Amino acid sequence: MVSDTSRSEPFKSLLQLTATDQSTEERLLKAIDVGREYLGVDNGVLSYTGEGRYEVVETNIQTGPYAQGGVVDLDGTWCRHVVESGEAIGFADAAETEYRDDRALEATGLHCYVGAEVTVDGETYGTLCFSDDVPRDDPITDAERDFVSVLARWVSTELERQKHYAELREQNERLDEFTGIVAHDLRNPLSGAIGFVELAQERVSGQTAEFLDRVRGALDRMESMIAECLILAKEGADVGERSSVALEPLVREAWDTVRTRDATLTVDVAPETAIVADEMRLRRLFENLFRNSVEHGGPSVSVTVTGDADGFAVADDGPGLPPAVEAALTAADAENVKSFGLGLLVVQRVVTGHGWDLAVDSADDGTRFAVSDVNAAEPVHEALRSD
Repeated sequence: MVSDTSRSEPFKSLLQLTATDQSTEERLLKAIDVGREYLGVDNGVLSYTGEGRYEVVETNIQTGPYAQGGVVDLDGTWCRHVVESGEAIGFADAAETEYRDDRALEATGLHCYVGAEVTVDGETYGTLCFSDDVPRDDPITDAERDFVSVLARWVSTELERQKHYAELREQNERLDEFTGIVAHDLRNPLSGAIGFVELAQERVSGQTAEFLDRVRGALDRMESMIAECLILAKEGADVGERSSVALEPLVREAWDTVRTRDATLTVDVAPETAIVADEMRLRRLFENLFRNSVEHGGPSVSVTVTGDADGFAVADDGPGLPPAVEAALTAADAENVKSFGLGLLVVQRVVTGHGWDLAVDSADDGTRFAVSDVNAAEPVHEALRSD
């Protein structure tokens, strides 16, 4: 039965829902009910549309391919129009619109449809849609379409909030993992060693001074490694809110901050290419990949960066990675990655913190790090259910 309040005062219903102390699943289902009752239709679905599939995350539908957990081809749904355009669409009777011959009509059997985009941290997650297998007598109004858009934004915020809460626990565990090592076991004795080396450098010359310069260089590298440990502890988990970052200038800025010696950089990235990311951490990813190429590929190594809206890659013509490290990076095996240096572990943490995919291809004539799915939202509902 349709609630008079939900139909006449939908924003009041949404406000009441926001104030309730319920689980994520309960709140999402209630939001679907609010939309169904307001529009006067039978079906409401929250979907995940990553990787070209249409997965039903939450719904009131109990059976069939559109019940919870159902997966169908996105191309056979009305929602593909929302995903492609990023705009809300709606119609009371598909047969009376430009969609009369659309393949979704036959595939779904749904004549009435209203849907809007759901995003997570600025990236397309899926859709929130309402539908019926019979046409609605009254046309879909602009106000109804706008309300579905508002409801979709509310769902987006709810998914983001729960995602960040769940991943905050993981971040705290990583902080505990590194804090003790950095604060007590590394930094204190290192400070003393640097101080004594500086005193000795003031009193010697010749070959002894050269040896001390090398010692100081090694201590400086240790200090840099400690800073990387802190990055892993404080910034290795979910990155939270992101922004659109122009890729090409960021790559060149990162190169300029690294001691590249005689190495050369080639950037094959279109000027308009942008990545939705945490800018500071993305820069650190490139800095560590560049540093790794120079340190292990030699002072004259050639580095090439390619990229587009779907991902980017950093390749060099150095001697390649040990097979165990390549396998550990691909499998996100932190223990074995650390054996080759904390810089690569920073790279791995930045990638996983964004929810991106990392592929590593290494041979005798070079190594290529490829990051993909950079502008596609994670299937957040899977992580929430595992909690």
